[in-house]
Amino acid sequence: MKHNSILIGILVIFAAALVSSCNISPQKKAEALIKDAVQKKLVLPDTYQAVETLLDSAFSPQHSPEFINLMLDVYKKGNEMDRLDAQMRLAKSSMAIWGGSYMSAYDRQQYKDAKDTYDNAKKQYDLLTSQLEKKAERMREMLEDGNEYIGVRAHHTYRAQDNAGNVSLNEEYFLLDKDFTQIIARWSKDEIDTYNQVIQLFNDQLEAAEK
Repeated sequence: MKHNSILIGILVIFAAALVSSCNISPQKKAEALIKDAVQKKLVLPDTYQAVETLLDSAFSPQHSPEFINLMLDVYKKGNEMDRLDAQMRLAKSSMAIWGGSYMSAYDRQQYKDAKDTYDNAKKQYDLLTSQLEKKAERMREMLEDGNEYIGVRAHHTYRAQDNAGNVSLNEEYFLLDKDFTQIIARWSKDEIDTYNQVIQLFNDQLEAAEK
């Protein structure tokens, strides 16, 4: 009888623990996952203090890691193309200044340097153009596939301390799976701010084109 009582007691405790784990709210599950992920990257994990975790549904393609990262890469490459375009314009101006029918040895060297700069910049510019065309095509395909529920977005704000003892307020964004069992993707505030700015720019251009 004594052994049976002990066994029954263990089963009761196990059952209670199981029921308790099943009753954990999605909010708590998300907060636990995020806390673990954030603390792993902190210099002083014990100083972590959660402030707020806002959850919302995530749909493809606009909230999918592939689409967001494609958009961020397009933005980055677009800025690089602007820089190369300015470099080519300056090189062309230099070529016009140093070129001509009567060039000294110095003039020829200056012209050659400017032309080399132009050619190198043009080569990089054309390569980026090709890459952007492929990325744009992939994004178009994803948009045509339509919306699909892919999980949960989390906007997480927290405080933490660095080695110098300074406490900072931080924001990060996460994509969690549908069952709140794992983090699928993670972005900084700057990355999501950039993504939102690019999306807004595209929407503004579409609206302008429709008028």
